[in-house]
This record gives sequence, structure tokens and C-alpha cells, in this order.
Amino acid sequence: MSHPFESLPRRIFLDSCTAQTLRNYGGQIFENEPISASDRIHKVTDGIEHIEALRNIFSINERAQFEWIVSHHSLQEARGKSDPGHMQWLWDIADHTEACLEGDGPTPESRALAAQLGEPRFGYLSRKDKLLLQDAIYLRCEAFLTVEIRLPRNAMHIESALGIRILTPPSYWNLLRPWAALWR
Repeated sequence: MSHPFESLPRRIFLDSCTAQTLRNYGGQIFENEPISASDRIHKVTDGIEHIEALRNIFSINERAQFEWIVSHHSLQEARGKSDPGHMQWLWDIADHTEACLEGDGPTPESRALAAQLGEPRFGYLSRKDKLLLQDAIYLRCEAFLTVEIRLPRNAMHIESALGIRILTPPSYWNLLRPWAALWR
């Protein structure tokens, strides 16, 4: 059994909606700017909680050196938005991904594990979720960070079957919080 600190996910796949949230609320997350009272995030279930957790996570990221991963499927989804600013944001994350994967990328084992998502037992996942999860597993991510509601409902099954954790920003922050002082 490993120490809880050693089990903290350090290579994290950013779900498309999480990458979009980081871009849309970067001022609040990275610069601690206030959120307008009229902002639509107030109407999103757990929206403010997600922003606050992302702010906490990224406040320690510079010293913690987490690996933030996106994939070619992430880039395809972003292309579909026809938003050049979002596309550039994702390309910047993709550059970081390339650096993280140098010398520590996919393996035949991670490819075989990712292929299991094609099995009927994962039929409850959407096509897009399957593609991104396959990429995350193939790229040897330890966690999949999402602000969505539906995917975390299946987190226990996905983790027990495939070994990848499905985390929301608040759940990831809860894992990191006891150790945050190490990186401040």
C-alpha cells in the first residue's frame, strides 16, 4: 500500500469542458479576479465551487509541476467550436502535453487498457467521453478532470475497471488540500 501523498494524481487529462472553463475563467482562476454577480456561472450547478477549486489547484501548480494533458481528440472538439482563441489556448496546453510525454508516453499496456473502452460494459459512455477517456488511458494519465455532472457518477466503475480516476475540480482539490502547504 502506498502513502496517500504518493497516490496523488500528477498526470491529469483535461476534459474539453474543463479546458473551456480554464479559458473562460482564467482571470478568476489564475489572477483571482472577482466574478461578476451577473455571470452565468452562478446558474451552473457547482459552477462557483469548480472555479474556486481550480483556483486552489492552480495556485500550487507552478511548484507542484502537475502534467496537464490534452489529446488530438481534444483539439478536434475545440476545432468544432470555431473559436480561434480557444483553439490557441488548447494548442498551448498541447505544447505542454508534448513536453510531459517526452520519454514517458504510451506503452503497449496502456494501449491495451484503453482498448477496453470499446467493450459493451462501457456502453453507458458517450462517444466523445469514450474517445477522450481512451486518450487519457493511452497517454498514461492517472486522472481525468471534468466539470461535467454525468461522468463522475460512473467514476467507481471506471476506476476499478481501468485504473483511471474521474475527478471534478472540488474532488481533486480535496485530495491535494492536505499537501498544499508543501507547494506554497
